[in-house]
Amino acid sequence: MTAVATPTTSGLRWLGVASVVETASLVVLVVNLATVHHPLVTSTMGPVHGFAYLATIAVAFLLPLTTGTRLLTLVPAVGGLLALHRARTRTAGAGGTPA
Repeated sequence: MTAVATPTTSGLRWLGVASVVETASLVVLVVNLATVHHPLVTSTMGPVHGFAYLATIAVAFLLPLTTGTRLLTLVPAVGGLLALHRARTRTAGAGGTPA
């Protein structure tokens, strides 16, 4: 097994931002669907959610993370947050400073 370098705090910060935006935008979309179903919210937040989902995946694949951590980002809604948690846990366990 090859060693994986420790991701930088800045890289994990970007992963965190993209993950939170992805999850929050999905929550807004679901709440909108369950309540008023306003087309403006859907047409605005749909592309935001899609971009954030793809950005989460892209950032994870650009960081020096394990394959399993990268693949976690493919899980819709919470995958980015799970990958961020795993990356921070492994960074702290590897002797690095937690983000």
